[in-house]
Amino acid sequence: MTSKLLVISAHVGDFVWRASGTVAKTVKRGGEAHVVALSFGERGESGGAWRRGAKSVEEVKKIRREEAECASNALGNISIDFMDWGDHPLVFNEARVIEIARIIRKYSPEVLITHGPDTQTRPDHVNTANAVLTAVRLAAIDGLQLEYPPVPEPKIFGFDPHVADQVGFYPHVYINITDVYDMKQKAMNCLESQKNEVEYYSLRDQLRGLQTRRFGWKNYYKYAEAFYMYTPIIGDDLP
Repeated sequence: MTSKLLVISAHVGDFVWRASGTVAKTVKRGGEAHVVALSFGERGESGGAWRRGAKSVEEVKKIRREEAECASNALGNISIDFMDWGDHPLVFNEARVIEIARIIRKYSPEVLITHGPDTQTRPDHVNTANAVLTAVRLAAIDGLQLEYPPVPEPKIFGFDPHVADQVGFYPHVYINITDVYDMKQKAMNCLESQKNEVEYYSLRDQLRGLQTRRFGWKNYYKYAEAFYMYTPIIGDDLP
């Protein structure tokens, strides 16, 4: 069981669509889960808010913050930090990468989930993955002196991308989220600004569940989330 989970997503909605079942499961089992949203997705991920009459970027950010807080409450009142770094483009410099390293040291996660390999048409996701992987290394080294001491590198997993076939995504891990799916459904329904995505991700969670049967799992999952594995399995035998 994961005892300390950290999720770092480019936009506030990303963690809900791609990993909120796993987050809810961690909390339900007594573990800690923290989410860091690097942006509100105010430009490129909030079409619903703009179409409903939002007049400014600041108004959309407020809407998206409320939606994300609603989602975090639905998942078991997890903590969520909002960096407000802007989106489309979400740009990283040295200071921002070091700030991510500081956050990793602060929470010292056993498992870290961020974006997996994605299409170049989603540069915010690709840039986030690269920044987080760099920050994981920085968080572990003695030579970077911050307010928190160095921490061991966590196990790192990547989100299932929006359209997996476009990047040849092959899931390394399937997580059964059937027992917490009502929580994920409530969290997804909080995201009014992206309401059009709810059906898509609901169907994909079902598809990932069905795929577990294709691999010979006797009691296949009704709903599952899939992840890319950045960290290798190390042991005396094949898992």
